[in-house]
Amino acid sequence: MINKTVLIRFYFFISALVVLDVGLYIFSQMSFVGYWSDRVIFWIWFFTTPFIIFSYWKKLIAKIYFYLLVAGLLLSILPMAIPFFGIFLSTTGRGRLNHFSLKDNFRVQSVGYGVMGKPRLQIVKDGLLFDKIMLEDVDEIKKNDTTSLELRSAKNARLIAKSDTSITVKYFFENETQDAIHVFKEKKGFNY
Repeated sequence: MINKTVLIRFYFFISALVVLDVGLYIFSQMSFVGYWSDRVIFWIWFFTTPFIIFSYWKKLIAKIYFYLLVAGLLLSILPMAIPFFGIFLSTTGRGRLNHFSLKDNFRVQSVGYGVMGKPRLQIVKDGLLFDKIMLEDVDEIKKNDTTSLELRSAKNARLIAKSDTSITVKYFFENETQDAIHVFKEKKGFNY
């Protein structure tokens, strides 16, 4: 049998990691290293929560915590389930539509964590402990006046050039005659 003190300390540690991860993502566009580490931490928290609640069910704080979690879930479904689907798509990994590892510890990925907006293309710098979203842009580019390419449907990508304010990536599609070069530039100001 697991000691309750050890279980509650582990749960507080995992909860702190979840809060830290959300805070880092919101305020610094950073997350723990690797795409799946955030999801693994969330699912450990998710599956540990019922054990904590049932272990301490006789205490008032456990009941309050349970009802707050249920109320939060229900309230996230009320506004057309937009927050609910955002959480679902980001925690299950279904929000990542395509990804490629590039040289120099960069990766490019198409993500769609919402049901209302278009997918976004992100350039992520892999770090030792944290990954940083360096640049983000729309997931489609105009090839010419009549053709738009959805970069999430690319079959391969290669890093062409990088500087402090821009990254150039070449995308290859299934039809070898069709490729696209996309230059990500750092955007400043509110109107981007």
